[in-house]
Amino acid sequence: MGIVPLWHRDVLESFSAFNLPVELIETGAVVCLSFGQRNVVLSLLSPDCVPDAAGLVLLQEEYKSKGFYLVHLWEDIWRSRRDQVVGRVGSILGFNERIHGRKTNVIKIGQEEADEFFEAHHLQGTAKAKYRFALHDGKRLVAVAGFSNLRYMKKGGPEYRSAELIRFATRTGYTVTGGFTKLLKHFMELYRPHDVMSYADRDWSLGQAYEKAGFVLSDVTPPAEIWLDLLTLKRYFRHRLPANFFEESVADRYVKIFNTGNLKFMLYLQSASV
Repeated sequence: MGIVPLWHRDVLESFSAFNLPVELIETGAVVCLSFGQRNVVLSLLSPDCVPDAAGLVLLQEEYKSKGFYLVHLWEDIWRSRRDQVVGRVGSILGFNERIHGRKTNVIKIGQEEADEFFEAHHLQGTAKAKYRFALHDGKRLVAVAGFSNLRYMKKGGPEYRSAELIRFATRTGYTVTGGFTKLLKHFMELYRPHDVMSYADRDWSLGQAYEKAGFVLSDVTPPAEIWLDLLTLKRYFRHRLPANFFEESVADRYVKIFNTGNLKFMLYLQSASV
């Protein structure tokens, strides 16, 4: 395999703590971390050495066809969100401690509380939301969901309203059984949208949680261009680049990367199974 980058070694050592057989393998131009019999694989991607987006999408589809769950882990995400990565992979591997959703209470929380929870427990950090609900187990918040304002959609008629599930996260190291559907059901019963849509990050998700909650796959968005600030490890989509991006003295610290797109899911009120 040649010289193993330091961050690859760091990933390998970190996941060795799960006491599973793990190894680095080469899959074409991509180095992957394999968890053996768990059928979970992480492709380890660095900005300076990665195939094109189409190649990564194809790689994920090839693994999926063989029954493997492949996640694309970028170096900047590992360096900036390490705890969240370990927690998410632990969840995929089935190592989370389970909390029964029926033993929790739904409460409304403010944006500041949501920010704190998402920054601590969501891979993409926080996002602004109009409506924010959490599950509380009597001691702490164990799951949080953030929803957009309801929007009128002309294609559905004059009274047709749609909302977006912007963020959902559980406390790192825990799976709240039925928690996703409990928060979703609470929002839908309270505000009665005709549908709820949401996006699953294709780098990390195959959309199983959405499908179990009654969502249907409505679209697959193409890979998106992302600019990574090498100094802060902050990511920017092209339409949200900082004002000083085009200054020559600043532009040198940015590098163009990409994601593999999103899976768009829709849940319709009349067919909701939540």
